[in-house]
Amino acid sequence: MQNTVAKVAVVGSGISGSVCAATLARNGISVTLFDSAKGPGGRMSQRREISEDGRELLFDHGAPYFTVTNPDVLRVVTEWESRGLVAEWKSNFGSFDCFTNKIVNTEHQFSV
Repeated sequence: MQNTVAKVAVVGSGISGSVCAATLARNGISVTLFDSAKGPGGRMSQRREISEDGRELLFDHGAPYFTVTNPDVLRVVTEWESRGLVAEWKSNFGSFDCFTNKIVNTEHQFSV
C-alpha cells in the first residue's frame, strides 16, 4: 500500500480561511493559502498609506475588531497573538472627514 501525502489549497485568507488552514496544518496536512491580495483578506484586510506629513495611516477594510467565544478559535487567535499577527486594540477609533481632511469623532475604546 502506498502512502499519500494530503495537500490542500485553501482559497481566501480571511478569518475562516486562516483558521481552516491552521487547523489542517496542525493536523499534519500540507496547506497552501491563496488570496488575491498581498496580505490577509476579508475581515482582516488592511490598507497602508503615507500622509503628506510622512505619517503612516492604517485603514482597516474589514472588521475593526473581533471577539472570540469558541475555545478552538481562541487557541488559534492566541497563537496569532504570540506571533505578533494580532493584538488587543488599545488606541483610538475615529473617522476621516474628506471635506475637512481631518480625523474626527475619535473615542477611546478597550476590548473587554
